[in-house]
Order: sequence, then structure tokens, then C-alpha cells
Amino acid sequence: MRGAAAVLLAALAVAVAGCGGDSGDLMSIEISGGPAGTVAHTIVVTGDGRGSCDKGAEKLLPSARVIDARVIEKDLGDLVRKAADYPARPGTRRYTVRTGDGDVTWSEGTPALPSVLPRAQLLALQLERLLCR
Repeated sequence: MRGAAAVLLAALAVAVAGCGGDSGDLMSIEISGGPAGTVAHTIVVTGDGRGSCDKGAEKLLPSARVIDARVIEKDLGDLVRKAADYPARPGTRRYTVRTGDGDVTWSEGTPALPSVLPRAQLLALQLERLLCR
């Protein structure tokens, strides 16, 4: 019986050790361009609700932004798998969202964008204010 208990304890220890692993990145959002062409940020949102700007220190994000990021990541599904790329508009900000499934690129003001992209753009601006300043 002691042997079985030891095996059970060892299995439990392995399972618990696996629970504390890295949550990975949920998405990254690259922002570039703008009227003067001077904006350049890469924002990363992790699966455990933290974010960073330009490889800086990670900060805990407000829960509403984390929920937004998770919903947007899910809603981007087919667009990122197809690597959708909408034409750039001169003098505007350009956005690229990368997830584990691929990426999608667009610029602000592009007509007839799928509804998830303006939501991703708003999230990028909110995260830029929280993380990059």
C-alpha cells in the first residue's frame, strides 16, 4: 500500500507543478504610423491578464481589458487564420494583431472592416494609454 501511496503522491506533485506554468501570450498588437509617422509600439497581452509595452515591465491589466482581449482574440479567428491584410491608408495608424493562429493587419479609417477590427483598435488605444505612458 505504501508503494501505491508514493506513486499517487508523485503523480500529484507532477500535476501541481504543471499548474504553475507559463500562461503564454494571448495576443500582441503592433501600432505604427500616424499623421507624423512617429508611433511605434508593440503591446503584448498574456493569458493571465498582464500586459507590456515595447518589452517593458508587465503590469496587471484591468479585468475589463482582459475580457475584451479574450473576446477579440476569439472573434479574430478566421481573419488571423487567413492572414487578412487590409490596404494601408496614408497618414493613418497601422495595426497588426498576432495570435497563436496567425495575424491580421489594417489601418484606421479603412472602409468596410469586419466589426472586430475597430474593437481591436479601441483596445489597442486603451492598452497604449495604460502600458506605454
